[in-house]
Amino acid sequence: MKNAASTSLSADKTASPSVSASSEAAPLSAANVIYNSQAANLVFACGIVFKVSSLPGLVYSEMMSDTLWLYIFMVCLDALCLAATFFFAKSGADAVLTEKNNAAYRAVCLLLSGYITLKGFVYFVYTEIFLMVDLFVGVAPYIVVIVLALPVVYLGCKGVRGIARCAELLTPFLLAIIVLNLAFLETDLDAGRNLPLYAMPTEEFFRRGLRFGLWLGDFFPLLFVAVKNKKFPYIAVGAGISYSLVIIVALLAVAMYGGALPYVYNMLIRIAGFNQLSLEIGRLEWAALLVVIVMAVLGLSLQMWGAAESCRRATGTPVPARLVFAAAVVVIPLAVPTMQDIVAFSMTDFGYVMLGLSLFFAAAFTVFALYARRSRAVREKLGKPSPAPAAAAERADVSPAAEEEDVDAAAKEALRE
Repeated sequence: MKNAASTSLSADKTASPSVSASSEAAPLSAANVIYNSQAANLVFACGIVFKVSSLPGLVYSEMMSDTLWLYIFMVCLDALCLAATFFFAKSGADAVLTEKNNAAYRAVCLLLSGYITLKGFVYFVYTEIFLMVDLFVGVAPYIVVIVLALPVVYLGCKGVRGIARCAELLTPFLLAIIVLNLAFLETDLDAGRNLPLYAMPTEEFFRRGLRFGLWLGDFFPLLFVAVKNKKFPYIAVGAGISYSLVIIVALLAVAMYGGALPYVYNMLIRIAGFNQLSLEIGRLEWAALLVVIVMAVLGLSLQMWGAAESCRRATGTPVPARLVFAAAVVVIPLAVPTMQDIVAFSMTDFGYVMLGLSLFFAAAFTVFALYARRSRAVREKLGKPSPAPAAAAERADVSPAAEEEDVDAAAKEALRE
C-alpha cells in the first residue's frame, strides 16, 4: 500500500503542468526545481552582498568621484547577465543539450565551472578578511577558514533547493535589517562628493573601471535551475530591489566618507553604526554583521553548487568541482603569505578577463537557448516527441496550497486502493 501511494505521488508530480518539464526530460534538472519566488530570494540573498560590503572602498580607490557612475554602468551589465541566465533556465535548453550530449555545451560548461570556482575562491578570501577584521580579531586564520568553510561546503553539496529554502526563510529579515538601517541613518552626508559627472576621461574611466569585472555574473549558477512560476513577477521585483540597494549603498558610501572610503572594510556595517536607534538600544553593528555573514555563506554556497553542476554537465560527475572548490577555499588562504595579495590581484588585468568571460557566458547561453528552442520546434514539426521545459511553467500560475492539496488527494486515493 505504501509503495502504491509513493508511485501515485510520483506519477502526479510528473504529470503536473506547473512543473518545469526539464525535470521530466533530464534527470540532471530533476532536483533543481524551485519557485520563481525562491529564485528572487536567491537573487537578493546571494547576489548583492559582495557588491555592497568591501567593494565600494576598493572602487573608490581607483574611480574616486566616478564610483557611483561605474556602479550604475556595471549594474546594467550585470542585469543583462541575469536576464540571459533566466532566459536560458526557462527555455529548457539544459535538458535538450544534455540529452543530445552537445560537445559545445559541455566545453562551455567546463569553462564555466572553472570560472565560478575562481570567483568563489576570491569571494571567500574577501569574506575571510572581513571576518578577521570585524569579528574574529586576533583569532588564528585557520580557525576562521574552517568556521566559514563548513557551512559553505555543506550547503553547496546539499543543493540549490536547500540554499533556496534558506534564502526564502531569511530574506525578509535580512531585507528588513538593511532597510531599517538605511531609514534611520543619521550622519553628515555630502552627495556632492559623487560629482562631477565624467570627472575623468572616458578612456581612463573604462580602463580603470572594467578591472572590476570579477563582480559581474554572480547569478550564473542559476542557469541550471528549473523555475516554477507563480502569478507575481518575483524575479523582476527581486532584481529591482537588489540592484536599487546596490546603487543606494554606493551613493551613500561616497557621500559619507569621500576620500576616506578606501579605509572602510565593510560598508553595511558602517551604515549600521550611524543608526539613530543605537542611541536608545545600543550598538547595532551586530545586526549588520548577521546580514553580511548569512548572505556571504548563501552566496558562496550557490557558487560552489553552480561550479559542481557545470562540472556535472561537462564530465558527468560534480565530484571534481566540489573537491577543487573545497580545497581552494581551505588550503590556498592558509598557504599564501598574505591574503591582501589576492585582493590586489583581483583588481589587476585579471578583472578584464573575468569581465570578458561574464559577457561571453551571457552571449553563449543565450545562443544555446535559441538553438534549443529551434531544435524543439523542428522536432515538433516532424512529429517527434519533444519536451517543452519552460512552456508549461510559464503558462501555469502555481499555487503552493493548491499543489499540496493535489498531492494529499492523490495520496489518500492511493491509500484507499
